Amino acid sequence: MRSPRLLLAAAALAILCTTTGQGQEKEFKMATVKYDGLKQEILKHRGKVVIVDFWASWCVPCRKSMPHFLEMQQKYASKGLVLITVSLDSLENEKAVANANKFLVESKATSRNLLLDEPSELWKKQFEFKSLPFYYVFDRQGKWVRYRAFDYGDKGVPYAELEQVAVQMLEAK
Repeated sequence: MRSPRLLLAAAALAILCTTTGQGQEKEFKMATVKYDGLKQEILKHRGKVVIVDFWASWCVPCRKSMPHFLEMQQKYASKGLVLITVSLDSLENEKAVANANKFLVESKATSRNLLLDEPSELWKKQFEFKSLPFYYVFDRQGKWVRYRAFDYGDKGVPYAELEQVAVQMLEAK
């Protein structure tokens, strides 16, 4: 017969393991943000180089490029690089949001992951949106360079060039 203390300890351990697993998954979930909140999020990192990756769960090129940006974050974080991902999936589309969160978990996206909670008309105007993917790279003073797939035609976003620009910004203390 097992002692009550042993059973209690096993139950507590099981609860702890379950809670810890859930906490780790939440780390990758997106926080909703309005346009002004996104601006504030970027401003919080003034003095660092910030890459903002606008993507959506249904955008194949966006999903293919995410590992590249996560690798860049890991490679250059100690030098001051910050990655913020912003999903443009509709908050009303629960399936798309669930797919986006699942993708972030599978990608181990430890970056700041946001879900833009604004009507598409607003962000299309604010970001001069034509198509996904698109990215903004902010230098340490908050000046930005924009990369939009639309601007590069069939070739898509030049990721090597984008990384080179980010590295130059990091070196420009």
